[in-house]
Amino acid sequence: MRKFGLIGLTIVVFFSVSLSQKSFDEVEFLHNLKLSYYTLEATPLNNFVANVTSAKMDAFTKANWDTVNIPHLRIIWQRPNNIYLSEIKIPFKMNSKQRKEYRELLNALKVQIKGIVLDLQRFYLVGILDETLMNNYILRNNEDAVQMTFKNIDDQGTTVKYLLGINGLCMMIDVEYPLQNKQMLIYPEFKTVDNKWLCQGWTVQNMLNGNVTSGFKLTVNYEQENKIWLPVSFFLEVQKADKKDKIFYDEIRFFNYRLNQKIDVATGKH
Repeated sequence: MRKFGLIGLTIVVFFSVSLSQKSFDEVEFLHNLKLSYYTLEATPLNNFVANVTSAKMDAFTKANWDTVNIPHLRIIWQRPNNIYLSEIKIPFKMNSKQRKEYRELLNALKVQIKGIVLDLQRFYLVGILDETLMNNYILRNNEDAVQMTFKNIDDQGTTVKYLLGINGLCMMIDVEYPLQNKQMLIYPEFKTVDNKWLCQGWTVQNMLNGNVTSGFKLTVNYEQENKIWLPVSFFLEVQKADKKDKIFYDEIRFFNYRLNQKIDVATGKH
């Protein structure tokens, strides 16, 4: 976790010292910012449905029924930005002990997916910047970088800062929660596909009162279907400050994609 702290410190200092007002074409910069990233919203796709499992769920079904790749959840994305999760009943009878363990694993998987989706929305589904915030931002730049700051986005003082290259590539997002003395630093990584930046993962550092409490690195793998890049696996490496010698691993997989389905969603949005 120490290397996360050093990286964060370097960038925060750059925020506070190096950035200064400089004339540049802000309209063109924002226009390019919207067009430079690969987003699902910019494709012809209207929706997708995919099954979900994970390495931990596979380990459970392997230990109990000697099988893997059983779908446990179904995820639905619907244009423009709706995400739904529903449970899939597994085809095995369980005793009380198995049911308890299965429910704990399934609930943990739901929490993981919901956490992933929060960043997946900005990095892959709809775009790097939340359009609802664009009416109120502060922009500073120098010849190398641009900082965009959105203050008090939730009426509780929460501030979000984006550090971007002059070409619009996002290098870091700094989210500050002053009421809780919390801070979250997000470092996304991108690769170029179809002349656009496709997010291949991100590293997150969580801090409380200026001290690192936890962090994780997520790597996203994609496959093309109908010329659309779709995420098929999310590899997680998690570390906590109170367990510095341990790294926890898991892999979440989306599979059996069905595109542009006729969907009638009866459940609430997740």
